[in-house]
Amino acid sequence: MNVETTIVPQDEPAPPRRSRWPLALALLVVALLLLTAGAAAVLARLGRPFIASPFNATQTVGVDSDNPAYLTKLAGQAVREIEKVHPKGTYIVVDTYRNRLSLIENGTVIRSAICSTGTGTVLKDPRNEKEWVFDTPMGERIIQRKVTHPVWAKPDWAFIEDGYLPPKDSSERFDNQSLGNYAMYIGDGYIIHGTLFQSLLGRSITHGCVRLGDADLEFVYHHAPIGTRVYLY
Repeated sequence: MNVETTIVPQDEPAPPRRSRWPLALALLVVALLLLTAGAAAVLARLGRPFIASPFNATQTVGVDSDNPAYLTKLAGQAVREIEKVHPKGTYIVVDTYRNRLSLIENGTVIRSAICSTGTGTVLKDPRNEKEWVFDTPMGERIIQRKVTHPVWAKPDWAFIEDGYLPPKDSSERFDNQSLGNYAMYIGDGYIIHGTLFQSLLGRSITHGCVRLGDADLEFVYHHAPIGTRVYLY
């Protein structure tokens, strides 16, 4: 349930005007690298970190979540992009529009599960105006590590959201229940994990992580090794 933080800096005096040539040169180098690699630039939301991915993930900005036909259309577009990549072996597809996770092996879906993904809401720290955006990241990631009986070190936002100040004693941050029995880490604090609130699965209610029910989580954990690709759209 860790999420990536997007920090909005406070206003500062305008820096001295610099030459545009270094910036132009840097942009040219980036453009050449992208053209050479043939990779698609995937941005889940303006201002979020760059995620290099071989397929174009459909953006979540402006999505009408109350229109099933529109969601189906967007999901279909993303699926077609994934099919262009022709993934091999075992991989995971997360449909954030309809909150579905599919575990696929050699082109066959071996597990289809209801999941929960990010709310897309913004939380602001009243002390310093820091902001957190609770989005599930779009694009391609991999399972970097796997943990049984994971312990969650609750970040500042978890306390601020509940109306409390973050504790000074780090031991007060540890939570050995909220993540469930298994966790698969896909980078930048995002995790595929369990939940204490299985009746809420199928809704966009997380802080960016992907939640699964107990049985589905156990199955995916044991069938998706470290290095498994995860496509999120």
